Amino acid sequence: MKNNERKSIIDTKTIVLVGVLSALSYVLMLFPKIPGVIAAFPWLDIDFSDVPALLASVGISPIAGVLVVAIKNILHLTVTSTGAVGELSNFICGAALVLTCGLTTKYLFKKMLNRVKLLITLPIACVAQVIAAILGNYYLMIPLYGIQAGAKEYIIGGVIPFNLIKDVAVCAVFYLIYILVYPKIQKRLYV
Repeated sequence: MKNNERKSIIDTKTIVLVGVLSALSYVLMLFPKIPGVIAAFPWLDIDFSDVPALLASVGISPIAGVLVVAIKNILHLTVTSTGAVGELSNFICGAALVLTCGLTTKYLFKKMLNRVKLLITLPIACVAQVIAAILGNYYLMIPLYGIQAGAKEYIIGGVIPFNLIKDVAVCAVFYLIYILVYPKIQKRLYV
């Protein structure tokens, strides 16, 4: 097989894999959800839609992971009641998590074993995601919803704890899937 043919097959497989992971991410955004994690803010539901995006980011490329997050949120616009503000927030937070994890895995700790590498990169990605959630909510989401009173209390009592809880749950599920299943799938796709 010539190099151009091989590259074309890999590109086609990558596109298909990003599409499949995006569809899975969208479905996981709809259900299952864990509602009411923080009773004072019942609209903050935990979903596992960032798991496929993390798989794409670490398994394919950081840009592929961000594409999965973007496609998931574009698809969710068809069923939203947030006027796209919720999807924008989800994109900012998800992209920060996925991009940071993918970049640190690929470039910062590239010579380490996957298990060790992910145990270092996932907490770094969680910190980046929480920072993005704080900044995004304070400067963009809260003003877009037209609410300024109680913004700091909402961020301290809702945004930070919710994102920490969600990140731990999402990263734990991702870690188990990546370590146990994803390498086997990836070997079959890129043989």
